[in-house]
Amino acid sequence: MSPSDACRESVETFNKLAERYAAKYFDLTQYDRYYAMLAERLPFGGSVIDVACGPGTVSAYLKRARPDLAVVGIDLAPRMIDEARQRVPGGVFHVSDCRDLEGFDSDAFEGAVFAFGLSYLTDLDAQRCFAALVRRLKSGAPLLLATITGPSASRYEQSSSGERVFMIYRTPDAVHALLQAAGFRIAFSELIASPENAVLATTDLVVLAVRVPTQAPTNVTYGAGEPCAVRPPASDNLEP
Repeated sequence: MSPSDACRESVETFNKLAERYAAKYFDLTQYDRYYAMLAERLPFGGSVIDVACGPGTVSAYLKRARPDLAVVGIDLAPRMIDEARQRVPGGVFHVSDCRDLEGFDSDAFEGAVFAFGLSYLTDLDAQRCFAALVRRLKSGAPLLLATITGPSASRYEQSSSGERVFMIYRTPDAVHALLQAAGFRIAFSELIASPENAVLATTDLVVLAVRVPTQAPTNVTYGAGEPCAVRPPASDNLEP
């Protein structure tokens, strides 16, 4: 199966399980401190895009914490977008591909969040996504990225009921390299344990990056923190 077919299968799986997924994960609050890092860096009345938004978990936090913000969420799974529209009053949600972000103007957003969607993109697709995002973000705009990490590998992971997604694991250095190559500066990076209820224990990475006109290398300091996940590792995602 080609990478594009694998991506399509993952989207179809999340579309099928959207209601179960939202019921299990939408109300999580223990990760709000990371969302707050983004919220406090956005200007009053600013616009923010929630990439691979799922049922709108992060969008909901941003609208509660900062009602002044214009929050736009995108996801390729139509039923995830249906969940977000029902659960996040005041948000605007579209079925859209994060790999091109068609329909959005250049410099349209003052901030972005990309929570646990990177591991479903190949390196080429991730490069496309970050390149498209850089074009839509204003200079100096923050990006909050959260993703699972692990030794470089790609494989299918399957739930007990048979649905599967294609996962790409990356090291923290590989994630940083993707961001920096696209034109982001790493401002904060923290490695944290996956949730205790995860089927597979992983180490997750939370990064706050800044969109800059040109690549600006920076030293990265890892910190210790509490478990953080909006979209947990795939095997956990697929369980009710």
